[in-house]
Amino acid sequence: MTVRNQMNTGISPLHLWGVWLIATVVASVPFLTTSVPPLGQHFYNIVRVDILSHPASYVRNFVVQWDVLPDLAMDLTVPWFTKFIPVEWAAWLFTLVELGLLTSGCLVLSRVANGRWSWLPFISFLLLYNWILIRGYDNYLFGLGVCFWAIAVHVALRRATLARILVSCCSALVIYFCHLFPLAVFALITGTWELSCLLRERKISIHSLARHAAASLVPLLLPLALLVRSSTGGLHGSTNFGLVRVLSKIAYCIDVLSVGNRAGDVAIVAGLSLFVVTGFVLRWWTCEPEFRITVFALPLVVLLAPFDAFASYGVIERCGLSFAFLLTALVSIRNSVAPRLQRIGALALTLVFVFRIVTVTEDWRGGRPVIQAYRTTFASLKTGSVLFQYKQDTTYPSPWKDPHRWNPYLDKVVALATVHGVLVPDLYLKAGQQPVLYRSENVALRQFQDKSSNREPDFEANGAMLRAWSTELLDRFPDLQSRFTAVYLAVFDPYRRLPEALDGWQLVATLPEHRLYELHPR
Repeated sequence: MTVRNQMNTGISPLHLWGVWLIATVVASVPFLTTSVPPLGQHFYNIVRVDILSHPASYVRNFVVQWDVLPDLAMDLTVPWFTKFIPVEWAAWLFTLVELGLLTSGCLVLSRVANGRWSWLPFISFLLLYNWILIRGYDNYLFGLGVCFWAIAVHVALRRATLARILVSCCSALVIYFCHLFPLAVFALITGTWELSCLLRERKISIHSLARHAAASLVPLLLPLALLVRSSTGGLHGSTNFGLVRVLSKIAYCIDVLSVGNRAGDVAIVAGLSLFVVTGFVLRWWTCEPEFRITVFALPLVVLLAPFDAFASYGVIERCGLSFAFLLTALVSIRNSVAPRLQRIGALALTLVFVFRIVTVTEDWRGGRPVIQAYRTTFASLKTGSVLFQYKQDTTYPSPWKDPHRWNPYLDKVVALATVHGVLVPDLYLKAGQQPVLYRSENVALRQFQDKSSNREPDFEANGAMLRAWSTELLDRFPDLQSRFTAVYLAVFDPYRRLPEALDGWQLVATLPEHRLYELHPR
């Protein structure tokens, strides 16, 4: 065997997994700076898991209603760990596991898809810190990692149809309970792979058609039945395809690689772009024949997918991230590529990866006292009180356009007040999406809060709008002070656009991106 071939086929699995372990430790460094990372909906997840772990402590404000819902990865696993460690550490551990599943899944899938171990899937480490992670979509990312492993097992059983169907039935069920979107990814990849395998057969018969169709569709039957039976199946919402907005979809796929640190984001996008373009120009890339339909289908799906559908948002961003991870596994480097060029590319991307980890670590270390200031303030609020939130705007500019908004991402941090006995109507708890719901007497508060936080079209508030909102709140719910020990309002105003004085409210704390008010006795 030549030195050139050893670069591509002579990789020791022990060596490869040793490097994976080291890279995983390095990728975890930002999490070592804080037990509560600034990850948007991660704040919601901590609260929801704490409610599930100690339902009796929250019975006054919430009710637990289990259903065969998708999107339950944290809900079904993390409460078990809260018996031994605090809830924030259990959620922290879950997030680390999801990162490990993503990268290890790419490594294993690459081995199965290409028939050999490869260093190329290590590019997946450059994708770990992304806009979806910053938004705190923990269940989706965990499910995506499980999905990669499930695809690898499905393909590995290519010569055992019955075993493939049975194992994939179990895999699809697990993915369903993790999150619905990774199940769609699983169906897409396995379906296109089965189609490719069918077309590659010398003679297509009814038997072979039925065999591949069964392997594609049977694993989906039980998840689809559960979805129809669940309350999630009854959700409705608009679907925005935007078929002519091709450039916007491409921009979203680039945006998903950003986290709000301009230097780190530029390094990631520039490094990956240069590597990919160089590979195309020099004809480095290749793909096994049975995965070519899949690889060609991925960008087509992005162009045809809706921006949002029903109750799911960020569809394009999720597609872009999912498919980027998959391409690191399904594409390989030709044997003809000189080992020296491979080493140069690997060194350059390693430096980009280290730079990304350094910048994220510094950002999170700087955000730790910020989050602690919120937690300290929330701990001082009166038990049995209620805390509303008013946001200066309802826009969500990408980290490219507004890095400060996402670094750190704090418009959902008010959720942490819940663990101190405060009712926060701004929690993301909706029937058909979570097993924790507001009690019936608090549903109207949640609906009012949700309406004001998600107005269409997007707007930027001013002082008059804030005062009008305050007046409407008190007119709609005149019994707030009799129901709760205190009424608080957190005004999310990171750019200090809104006036500090607010009639009828007393300013009790000024936080990094919020002002906290308490309602005067009426």
